[in-house]
Formats: sequence, structure tokens, C-alpha cells
Amino acid sequence: MSTINLLPEDYLQRRRQHRGNLICAVLFGVVIVSICGAAVVSEQSSRRTREVCDRMSAAYADAAKLIDEVHQLEKQKANMLEKAKRSAALMERMPRSYLLAMLTNALPEGASLRSVRMVVQTIGEVEAEKPKGKAAAAAAKPPAETKAPQLSVALSVTGRAATDVQVARFIARLAAHPLTDVVDLSYSKESADQKEKGTREFQLSIILKPDADVLDAIRAGQTDETPGKTPAQLSMGESR
Repeated sequence: MSTINLLPEDYLQRRRQHRGNLICAVLFGVVIVSICGAAVVSEQSSRRTREVCDRMSAAYADAAKLIDEVHQLEKQKANMLEKAKRSAALMERMPRSYLLAMLTNALPEGASLRSVRMVVQTIGEVEAEKPKGKAAAAAAKPPAETKAPQLSVALSVTGRAATDVQVARFIARLAAHPLTDVVDLSYSKESADQKEKGTREFQLSIILKPDADVLDAIRAGQTDETPGKTPAQLSMGESR
């Protein structure tokens, strides 16, 4: 008995082809979905990375501002300390009242002061030399720390005396004082004032020791009780 096949001859082949196309379509869809999911995840990760970078940049900017403020505060502190050292050097080590008493006590009998001018100078401030050339630059050493400037006080004293002998005695007394370093006579001449005719007008330039301390002078016996005139006996035309 013969079997009659009513199906088309390529039915099975077309069915296998259709099944293969369906599987390929499903796989293609899975790949597309995976790619889209990966793109979404990558975008979210990139967004989070950018946000973290932005926060870090902002944090670095804030830190830079804080560092600048700290540097400014350090500079202000250094300036204030420098001013404090200068003030301490003038007000504590060599009070003006003691300097005036020193001049008064050294005056010989019959002499008087007309003006006293104080000049504060900065000494001992040495800058490191900058190397020149490639060889010098290779051998250059880091600069040393800058030390606080040392202060030196200079006095310009103008007065009247009866004779040059009194002026010389005044200079000798000041030169022997523990606080003075250099005492120079700027000039000594006859007074041009008719009311003081016959007297000598003189001017002295006095440089005090940079490391001078009033306490040292007091310990050496140069106190305000040294015989001589008192500040009330001064004839001061100008005191600065």
C-alpha cells in the first residue's frame, strides 16, 4: 500500500528556516536589550563620576582658598611680630625717659639742651647673594632664614654751653656711658643769638649700642640718681 504525502516537498525545510529566523530574532532582541542596558548603566556611572569630580574640584578650590587665607594670616602674624619686636626694642630696652635722663645727668654745670631728635635705624639685615650663571646656580644653596632686623638708635642733640671745655666734658661723660657706642661732635660755634652772645652752640651725634639694655646700665651704676641736672632744668626747644 503506497503512502500519499500531501505536504509540499519544501515544507520541512521552510519550517526549519522559520524556526532559525525566530531564534535569530530572539537573540538579536536580547543583544539589543543588553546593549541598551549597558549604555544606560554606563551613562549613570559616567554621571556619578562627573558629580564626584565636580565635588572634588569644589573641595580643592575651597582648600586652596583656605591655604591662601592661612598664608595671609601668617604674613599678618609675621608683620605684627616684627612691629612688636621693634616696639619692645624701643619701649623696653631703651625707654626715652631714661635716654633723656642720661643726657640730663651728663650735662656739665652751666650747659643746657635745646633739642633732642631720635632716629631709629635698622641694621643687621643681610640678604643672600643671588648666584649668577649656570655653574653658580648648580652650586647655589637654599637661602637661610631671614633673621629679625636689629635696631640701632641714634640721637641728634643740640645745646648751649659757656665754653668748649663744657662741650668736651659733656662728650666725655656720654662716651663713658654703657649705652653709647659712638659720640661725635657735629659742630661747635658761637651762638648767633644776641641774647646768648658769648655762649657756644653745639650739636652731637650719638649712636647707641645695638644690644644696649637699660638694665645693664643700671647694674653698672648709671642710674637716674647720678649727680647732675634733673629733667626740669632742661631748656628744651624741641624733643622728638
